[in-house]
Amino acid sequence: MTEALIEHVTEHYAKIAHFTVPKVIDLAERWRPDAVMHTPWEYAGPIAAARLGVPLVRHTWGVALPPELAPAEAATLAPVHREHGFPDEPALEVDVCPPALQYPDAPAGSPMAYTAYNGSGVLPSWIFEPRTRPRICVTLGSVPVPGGEHDRVLRTVLAGLATTGAEVLVITGGGALDPGALPANARVVDWMPLNQVLKTCDAVVHHGGSGTTMTSLHAGLPQLALPQMCDQHRHADRAEAVGAAAKLIGDDITAESVRDHVAWLLDDPAPRVAAEKIRDEMRALPPPAAVASSLIALVEAQS
Repeated sequence: MTEALIEHVTEHYAKIAHFTVPKVIDLAERWRPDAVMHTPWEYAGPIAAARLGVPLVRHTWGVALPPELAPAEAATLAPVHREHGFPDEPALEVDVCPPALQYPDAPAGSPMAYTAYNGSGVLPSWIFEPRTRPRICVTLGSVPVPGGEHDRVLRTVLAGLATTGAEVLVITGGGALDPGALPANARVVDWMPLNQVLKTCDAVVHHGGSGTTMTSLHAGLPQLALPQMCDQHRHADRAEAVGAAAKLIGDDITAESVRDHVAWLLDDPAPRVAAEKIRDEMRALPPPAAVASSLIALVEAQS
């Protein structure tokens, strides 16, 4: 899976830098920021920070990326660096991944509590009505995987959950899904803020995306992860390793396996206890305001 992740990042995100770096440098030189913050796989910000001589801050989104990625990134970005300059190392790395979830060999960053925010929206009144059965949230993200098995996986999940006694809430992110193909116990919505929806759910079936995984853990919910690409596998692996999730991939994703694993998530208290432990660790980390103060101090020291 590491090789596939490296190929995806270098073939897509790193090559985008060839087009974005000149524009970001131009903006930075005109705007003159006091610092530049970027996320992994965003390569223009570090070059702009080096050109301006201002502090660079790297903000992670979940578990650490494999160390093998760095040399592959450098090789793909070599022409960009020769033309526009080489980036400096970050002066600060903000790490939102709780230590228990993080890979043990990951480099230490400056910890910050993960803040679950998935946009705004008006929740329908029915979502708050008293429930007599468990509610399972199903989401495979807002963007189908190019060349992936998004549709097959979603159909398989719905088939597996059709025979359970649970209420199934499918959030598509705007994707096409025929309501007539839904089982009787399922309801589909195009968009809802996930962090708010999960407050009314008992478990989550998802694709292993960083935002969905971290938001589900922030809610203290047990999960079934069905990763298909990139860092989805790494988030699913770690959630499974700490006992907060089960993971299925490829041909192991069947209606029967989905049904059985979700039944385990609902019946066995262990995965919920593990998820709640991660939730509590997340909330005990320094709040964003504290990290913002560190960033201000960093800028002032540079002045």
